[in-house]
Amino acid sequence: MNTRMCGCGKFQHDKIPCSHAIAAIRYRNKHHKDYCSAYCSNKNYQDTYAIIIETLSCESTWDVPSHVLKDVILPPAAIKQLGRPPKNNRKKGFNKEKGKKRKVACSKYGTAGTTRKLAPKISHED
Repeated sequence: MNTRMCGCGKFQHDKIPCSHAIAAIRYRNKHHKDYCSAYCSNKNYQDTYAIIIETLSCESTWDVPSHVLKDVILPPAAIKQLGRPPKNNRKKGFNKEKGKKRKVACSKYGTAGTTRKLAPKISHED
């Protein structure tokens, strides 16, 4: 425990005891806060945000050197992903505008709300 290392590597990376290290610390009847990094302490957290952070003024009032203004920074080039492209119609059923139902009408008599199968059963005026 004094080396602050664990087999999973989280203790070394995060500087906070992982579940394995906490189990070992509790087994030795020690406090887990003693094994945390000083950067993770409550005092350091409060000291970090104790200073008031000033907001930036309007962009038009900034004093930017001319050599910085001349530099043009472009976004990185897009790399096409390998494999078959995904289908774009997966959300088609959830779109309310495109999912409108058409009204059913009898093709023989044109009566709304009925189909041709039901037409003989319903008396129609010719």
